[in-house]
Amino acid sequence: MRGRKKDAEPRKLERISFRKLSFEAIPEMWTFQLVSALIILAPVVLLRVLINLIAGLGGNVVTTANMKSFILSWRFPVIIAFGILLVLVYIVFELLAMVHLTDNILSGKQAGTWRCIKAGFKTLRRFMNPAGISVIVFIVLATPFCGVGMSISLSKSFRVPHFIMEVILKNKWLTAGYIILLIFLIWFAFKSAFVLHAVILDGMTPKEGKKYSTRIVKEHTFEFLKSLLITGTVIILIIVGSSFLFSMIPNLLLGGVGEQLPKQTRIDVVRMIKAGETFTDTQKNIIGYRIAATFAVLVEKYLVSVVTLLCGAYFMLRLNRWYLAFTGREQERWLERPKRARYIWKVVLIILVFIGFAIASVIIGAMFNQIIARQEPAKIIAHRAGGGLASENSLEGIEKAVEHGCYGSEIDIQRTKDGYYIINHDNDFKRLTGVAKGSMDMTLDEIKELRIKDTTGSGRELSVPTLEEMLDAAKGRIKLFVELKGPTADKQMVDDAVRIIKEHDCIEDTALISLNYSIIDYAETTYPEFETGTLFFGSLGDITNMNCDLLIMEEETATNDRIESISLAQKQSVVWTVNTEDAMYRFLDTDIDAVITDEIEMAGEVQAKLDGRTDLEVLEDKFDGIL
Repeated sequence: MRGRKKDAEPRKLERISFRKLSFEAIPEMWTFQLVSALIILAPVVLLRVLINLIAGLGGNVVTTANMKSFILSWRFPVIIAFGILLVLVYIVFELLAMVHLTDNILSGKQAGTWRCIKAGFKTLRRFMNPAGISVIVFIVLATPFCGVGMSISLSKSFRVPHFIMEVILKNKWLTAGYIILLIFLIWFAFKSAFVLHAVILDGMTPKEGKKYSTRIVKEHTFEFLKSLLITGTVIILIIVGSSFLFSMIPNLLLGGVGEQLPKQTRIDVVRMIKAGETFTDTQKNIIGYRIAATFAVLVEKYLVSVVTLLCGAYFMLRLNRWYLAFTGREQERWLERPKRARYIWKVVLIILVFIGFAIASVIIGAMFNQIIARQEPAKIIAHRAGGGLASENSLEGIEKAVEHGCYGSEIDIQRTKDGYYIINHDNDFKRLTGVAKGSMDMTLDEIKELRIKDTTGSGRELSVPTLEEMLDAAKGRIKLFVELKGPTADKQMVDDAVRIIKEHDCIEDTALISLNYSIIDYAETTYPEFETGTLFFGSLGDITNMNCDLLIMEEETATNDRIESISLAQKQSVVWTVNTEDAMYRFLDTDIDAVITDEIEMAGEVQAKLDGRTDLEVLEDKFDGIL
């Protein structure tokens, strides 16, 4: 151990010169982050390729729609092993090595990237025990979930799927349980804030580190909370302020120009050059504006990312210093840096970055419509017949969806006790009708006596519709996305649904979809004339290998890379269930083919906003979060 002073009186935190931190420690930490990001690239790419290769062997793909067969195969343990290796690589580079770096800086030692990474791998061995593994699991899964504590970029976007959150928030007991769990995780993350420091800096075991972190946090709760609040507030203000400031610059310089020019004008520069056509003055102005706007936005996003990285480095430095202060250790002076030409290579790097931005701006600005602008608006599919405009899975919902110009309506079918098909989402009718029986336990006549609870205030009493009634209401007016739902979803349901749809001459007006890939694979293979789709909220491997036409992703799963790969495979991408304005804005601005939503009117309003943007605003949205 490093001579921990258990009985020493912790000294009062001294104010560290922000100038000294900025010009000495933070740039060095930032350099470390950039260099380590390049070093980590090779093993990360290799492991990701191996995971996807194994998942996709034999044309297979792993999704939540076929998880059972995957778990029972040899691929499951192999992919889990590679996944663990991937997590450990991120843990070493982004956390363990960073703690070593901050300690070297604060203790006046020469901090080298390779030295810190090597020390991180050596430290990793101390976590290869049950207590250490629990620390890693918490960092990877629980920390991003509760939004408190150190985490790795691999899992920073981990969230409870939106459709599950909707179920939780609609039930008061589930909501209460969720809040209690969140509070517990936040409390646990707070008291475990210094576990890594105790293991790395004082040579403790993870079990000892947990106890020690709990003790020192308990002894310094008020001081730690105060320091966290002050530092967190300063960092948030810096990031928000810099984002606002940097975004103002392109708007001040180019915002007025964009308002005067035609918005989102289509110009095919390559075709016009090949055809020898002459550009009009307006077209030249638009292309020049787009090049300038692209450069301004790239620089803006880059500067914001730099500030964010520096703030992250600053927080890690402060966290290490709090640990040293709370454990009663005097800190040595800052390491003096050599004066000789230390900024030359950084200046050269910055110049190269801006040259790269300039080249990219010319290409993107000239080919704006091919690279940035989407070709046509995404289609709107009303969730459970009419979304929030009508009672769930009702004939009234079809009418509302048609009235609002929706491309399609998504409905859920289940089989009755006597072999008919009715429209209902849940495994029973309790939520909508008050009867706690499922479709398989009731005949069609019994179900027809039920009345759907009105959710629109119209006061109408609505019966549970059949598949035939839905087809009659939709034929020639709107496309039905028929989800094969519940415990009765099987091959028989596929055969029966196909027969009924053919009898109503509605093949072109329907698509068969399900969360169960095996029956969709059966439907696509047996009835290729039908459009089919699989719903899923997690995947490994090439999802375009799935034997269906539509790949219907939960919004957390619908990344831009997946959407692009689906488009290149000439299949259709759909995202569900998009019910917030931010999510709607995001997906309607991608190349997604369709969105399933309850908020039909919101979709129209968001699309109108998107259509009214200047090219500068389009670029701001497209590059948001990329740099």
